[in-house]
Amino acid sequence: MTRGRAIRPTRFVATTLAQRALGLILALFAYASVASAQSTTGQKGSARAAQARSELQWLQAIQVAAQRLNYSGTVIYQQGEEVRASRLTHVFDGSVAHERLQPLDGQLREFIRHDDEVQCLMPESRRIVIERRLAQDAFPAIATTEPARILEHYTVRLGETDRVAGIECQVIHIEPRDRLRYGYRLWVDRASGLLLRAVTLNERNEVLEQMAFAEVRIGERVDRSQLRPSWSTDGWRIERTEQPSIELARYGWHISAPMGFHKQREVMRSLWGPTERKAMQAIFTDGIASVSVFIEPASQDTVVEAGQANGPTSVYARRVADARITVVGEVPIATVKSLAQSVEFRAPR
Repeated sequence: MTRGRAIRPTRFVATTLAQRALGLILALFAYASVASAQSTTGQKGSARAAQARSELQWLQAIQVAAQRLNYSGTVIYQQGEEVRASRLTHVFDGSVAHERLQPLDGQLREFIRHDDEVQCLMPESRRIVIERRLAQDAFPAIATTEPARILEHYTVRLGETDRVAGIECQVIHIEPRDRLRYGYRLWVDRASGLLLRAVTLNERNEVLEQMAFAEVRIGERVDRSQLRPSWSTDGWRIERTEQPSIELARYGWHISAPMGFHKQREVMRSLWGPTERKAMQAIFTDGIASVSVFIEPASQDTVVEAGQANGPTSVYARRVADARITVVGEVPIATVKSLAQSVEFRAPR
């Protein structure tokens, strides 16, 4: 859907979408064989505990498992005709999570995470770009806030049992209470609580995207060598992307969040392009879905107002005063439009 000329996303929007796909671990809808470290006795005991979990406890179990378990496997991401695979290794040392993501398609890249610090390795340019990112934003985690808040705007119900990658799973249906957000279907390992497959659904119950482990090992001891980069990085250029916290109101910007979304943080960030420039970013979440508002100086070709959707990701841009406002999120186009139109500039006194 567009008004006026079609959006030509700036470099930073394209970068944001690419980071989102990789941050969501670039996963697939697939069933395959699996090797799991849980013993038969442990699985039976965990299965009995799983039967007693409430909907809220299932959501909490997903978050705990995503951060505190050791697991490794091949994850596939599918949207329309696009299918991409990655190799994911996750280790929890008792206090801090460590992770290595190796995309198996496209440009050579690797992502290495220590707690909330993510290193993006680019061998063709011998560069390492370092930024801070919330770990709970990425598959196989789901919630960016307290799971109880999800129940305020979604109906969560337990479904049937099914198998993913050879593992018995509890299916969980997450249905929106309004048209501001999408629905989800989750497949969760009944023994460990690890999310193994996630599907995003529109209002017609059509699949917009899906992520899943094609094969996975859960709970095994992981050799730390599997967390090292594939290349020697001696002599590589290191670029640290700082995102200092700011208050948009001090710059004269005011945003009204859609119902059910609350502001997570406001930061100043660098935008990559022909020249490096800065943009202000406000991030909103309803517990599952996230939406970002970017504010940067307008250019001569900045559209008056336009929007478009690609799979689950919607983008809406408009000009306010001398700034370009771009809203990007995994929500319906109406939600990003509403958020973009709520942005106001009032010169600070």
